[in-house]
Amino acid sequence: MATETDNMSPAEMLYAGIQLTRPLLRNITARVEADLDGTGISVGERAILEVLLSVQQATAPEITQILQVKRQLVGRLLKDLVDRKLLNVLPNPQHRTSNFYHLTEQSKAVIEGIRATEMVRMTQFVERFTDDQIRAYFEIQSTINDVMISGYGENDASD
Repeated sequence: MATETDNMSPAEMLYAGIQLTRPLLRNITARVEADLDGTGISVGERAILEVLLSVQQATAPEITQILQVKRQLVGRLLKDLVDRKLLNVLPNPQHRTSNFYHLTEQSKAVIEGIRATEMVRMTQFVERFTDDQIRAYFEIQSTINDVMISGYGENDASD
């Protein structure tokens, strides 16, 4: 059975895959949002909690850089999480106005629970693919992201 990608060159197929990014991100966000229902955590807050689970503590600029989002969004989400007592604020001895943020026991339990649920689902989903396919997907996604940040380099079409 022929598929629409059968007659595409590798470049055309990669381009078609990149075009799926916007709907994929919308669908992932909607799925995560639905899965967070009842946790009291938004998609953006979940991202911040996950960063802090990974790095233990970070400043707002560090979180912004890790998530590659606007600092205003991170600032608003951090303020809300602090107001709800889901983050501790610790002074930064090296920079008076850039505090460290750290998970509370409550928020640590919440994000660990969310991640555990997600990993159960991911473990079921990953069975559809081989290890090589997963590795290739990760490598391609990572490379595309890096290229979109830094440009096409030697093969830049705008030269």
